[in-house]
Amino acid sequence: LSQVLEDAPAFGPPTAGPASRKVSIVTAESPSADGLVATVGSMTSVSSRSPVPTAASGMTTASILSRTIILHNLQIKSGPHRHDNDEITLEARAIYARIVGSEDTDTMSRLQFIKALDCKTVASFVLPGIDMTRLMEDDDTYEAAHHFFNDLSRGRQRVRFQEFLAHFQHTKATASHAQELRVVFERIDVNQDNRISRHELRSTVKRDSKVADFLLRRYDINFEDDEELSTAVDDVYSAICGDNRYFDFADFIAYFRSVARVEGCGLHTPIDRRQKRVLIIGPGFGAQINPAQTQVVMISGFEVHWIHGVPNPEEPEFNMLPHASKIHQAITEVRPDLLVVASKGGVYGTALWQMGYWRGPTLMINAHPTCTDLPCDVPIIVTHGDQDPIYRRPRAELEGMISTGSPNMCFLYYSSTSGRLASGHTPRVGDQHNMASLVTFECLPRLMESILCPEGPELHFMRTWIERMSPERQEAERYLGFSLTKLRQFWISKNTSTNLNKAQDYLFDVAGSCLEARLVATCFRSSARDPSTYGTVARDRWAKMRILRIQRVENGLQQDAGIKAYHDSVKSSCENMGVEFVPGVHTRWLFHGSSALDSIVSNPLQGFQPLASGSQGQSVWGLGTYFARDAEYVAAGPFCGQPARDGSRRMLLCLVTTGMSCAGDPNHFGILPFRRNPHRYNSSVDSLSSPEIYIVQHPGAAYPAYVITFV
Repeated sequence: LSQVLEDAPAFGPPTAGPASRKVSIVTAESPSADGLVATVGSMTSVSSRSPVPTAASGMTTASILSRTIILHNLQIKSGPHRHDNDEITLEARAIYARIVGSEDTDTMSRLQFIKALDCKTVASFVLPGIDMTRLMEDDDTYEAAHHFFNDLSRGRQRVRFQEFLAHFQHTKATASHAQELRVVFERIDVNQDNRISRHELRSTVKRDSKVADFLLRRYDINFEDDEELSTAVDDVYSAICGDNRYFDFADFIAYFRSVARVEGCGLHTPIDRRQKRVLIIGPGFGAQINPAQTQVVMISGFEVHWIHGVPNPEEPEFNMLPHASKIHQAITEVRPDLLVVASKGGVYGTALWQMGYWRGPTLMINAHPTCTDLPCDVPIIVTHGDQDPIYRRPRAELEGMISTGSPNMCFLYYSSTSGRLASGHTPRVGDQHNMASLVTFECLPRLMESILCPEGPELHFMRTWIERMSPERQEAERYLGFSLTKLRQFWISKNTSTNLNKAQDYLFDVAGSCLEARLVATCFRSSARDPSTYGTVARDRWAKMRILRIQRVENGLQQDAGIKAYHDSVKSSCENMGVEFVPGVHTRWLFHGSSALDSIVSNPLQGFQPLASGSQGQSVWGLGTYFARDAEYVAAGPFCGQPARDGSRRMLLCLVTTGMSCAGDPNHFGILPFRRNPHRYNSSVDSLSSPEIYIVQHPGAAYPAYVITFV
């Protein structure tokens, strides 16, 4: 073992900061009682100058993993679980007490469990995302509740608290940023009696701006208006505990688990990858065939454990039981936060779900044909490419599979192929079996992190799209704001009369030296962190581009009549699906070029006509109005029409309500797939990894906020 530690080469530093990485590898059978042999190696990160081993240096990832020694009868010791005395234990204890009630018993029966689901606090903890108000009316809901109790009881009639707690510690499906929420709760609970009244909540919001911003970030209100503020506080209070006189911490955390966003506020601590254990089933992951994928995981900052030595489960007449039992033992010993399977390893993943050996967060790379239904109450991401020659599965089939999982807990990362440009070129080609897009732009580690977030993997992964922009662009957008109300902070005209019918009537020059102009210019000039797939203006040439004029569009009628109505409908749709509508994630600042710019600006209702639009006549990603993340992309193409006599061109910076976005498809003809019936996706993108193009299908989705003239 000491030789392994001494010889193990150094990887580059993880993204979460330098730290020791522990790698456990279950390698083969052993005559020992536990039937396993484990090889444990320690790979320690050094400074950022340390080179990552490559094939050129004679040290590939596969060869690193093969440099092991076999230690017979070695047990993998996890030590005390990290959550034994933390908020998860406290929260589980409070929920368990609500279930058993005042009865003098230390065990929970099935009847007690089913009755307790009438309490929304209990229901959101044990079965998040499922509407328990229809428990006795809906067969699927009733079956989900009984299935969950069966998982807990394992055939017994009653469940003890330690068994109840062990389930949530084991699956991590209920992680809910409890420590951060406890800080907020204690700032409100001035009496320190672990309960909060309506008066306490209202008083704290008025005096504590951080708490106010945290609790009311979903509300587009004027915080200086006492009436608006009081109404919003009452709304939050009712959502937490109804008409009760008080709410406790369990009620508080249940509210945030179901509807509120913890991520991104000043009181939130991001996930520390160094504290998260990832268990990867070796067969199918491609340590030798696809070493880049392994390398991305190893330098991502997670604590990585491997299971090797189990056979190919796709072999004829394969006996799953003994090998699934071995994996289950490794799960018990490692106690991972996340299980990762790929390709043929997906057979093990589905078997572990079916046998009840694993009900925690799972990442399945390549949708294996054996996976047709997803288990209830399990966070799952499935990745697949439309060019996969081994597992040919239609997109509609995969979307149907995702819909069988719990709402907002499952996400399909789909890599699709675009349509052709007029030149005959296909700008994007979907992934094949090796899922090449996962190893670019830190996509795979971002997926792994997203699946561990309580708000749901899809919403969190959409948040990571913001990180693909430069910090300067992110800051400029925050100052401009992401709502229609904040957009008007710079307006100088209140006239919305319909007799203003020329573009010039709605355009107001923005002084080049003012803050507003600098913010717009920053958005225009900033380049993304990732190289463009489509090719843009050369960097040296782009740096020489000059902004001649910035004009603000003040078309109040268009904004009030068409844009706001659509914005509110998308917000309502998201909330009906149990997804919080987040400005900056569901609304985006995007660029658009058009030869009909004046018509777009002056239209009294809706300036864009999506179903008559495309990409210069080509339906590359389906019908709709196309917007670009980067101004460089618009400037590089023919989108801005013919230049003026002085060589200048114009483009729009728009505030676009994108809502929930899916992967685009050239066969989208104005109707996008269902996300959760009856709610469809609101927009599509060219790439789920790092979107450069957004396509919307509704004329009220975009407001043309600024006209930028450049040369």
